[in-house]
Amino acid sequence: KSTETFGTDKYMAKRNFIDAAKAKGKGKESVPFDRRNSAFNLFQYAESERLGSYFYTGGLVAAHSNGRQREAIWDALERKEVYATSGERMLLWFDLINENGDTQPMGSEVFTRETPRFRVRAMGAFEQKPGCPTHSIEALGEERLTSMCGGECYNPGDVRKPIERVEVVRIRPQNTPNEAMEDLIEDPWKVLPCHGGSDGCTVEFDDPEFSTAGRETIYYVRALQESSQTINGAQLRCEYNAKGECVKVNPCFGDARTDRDDDCTAPSAERAWSSPIFLRYSGS
Repeated sequence: KSTETFGTDKYMAKRNFIDAAKAKGKGKESVPFDRRNSAFNLFQYAESERLGSYFYTGGLVAAHSNGRQREAIWDALERKEVYATSGERMLLWFDLINENGDTQPMGSEVFTRETPRFRVRAMGAFEQKPGCPTHSIEALGEERLTSMCGGECYNPGDVRKPIERVEVVRIRPQNTPNEAMEDLIEDPWKVLPCHGGSDGCTVEFDDPEFSTAGRETIYYVRALQESSQTINGAQLRCEYNAKGECVKVNPCFGDARTDRDDDCTAPSAERAWSSPIFLRYSGS
């Protein structure tokens, strides 16, 4: 009974508080938001373009699906046959090559005792042409495009950017709690140069240590394009001493500490990275 009484009193107190708040505000008209009186005004408006640069060309996810229907894309996600990019529309395949020449794609979980062999294929994004394509201009008009995006749209050319290298990451779970993690996470484990130019890059590699170690191992790859000028590409923009140590930073702030003429660009390699391939050692 005491519990029921306490619950009722608590409920009535809450109701009385809500009723009092409604009565206090009764009869008041809504007031339009005035950005000039907003405490957030300076941060939100004066430097909105600078702040927006941190979200420019955000990351993308790509799916190896059997179609463009919703179900096909969900199926690809379920299979983990997906990869991500730093924003560029790059192409990436990462496959395990079986003994008979068949392949298992990224996201696969495979039991084996043989030395695994892998193939990576990557193609860079198309070079961007200036301005907007004709169909965008016809649909929206030059004036609106200038207002929306400064007259610059996704406007791919016919030539792809070169892939500079492929990096392989190898990860092995701990067998015991005392096993050192730094010896199990190898990033990168291998670096494979690419020389395919705009035609893309295909490289293969194997891991003889898998069959001798006899333990579960995870592999995934990164494909990196040749460096290009990228907004906020250097992040802190370090100044280094003779030892290669960062002794001073000059970050691109979202306020007046960074000059408005500073575009905050620096050379950076856009990249795509795959879902892992999971190998479990099978002794049989």
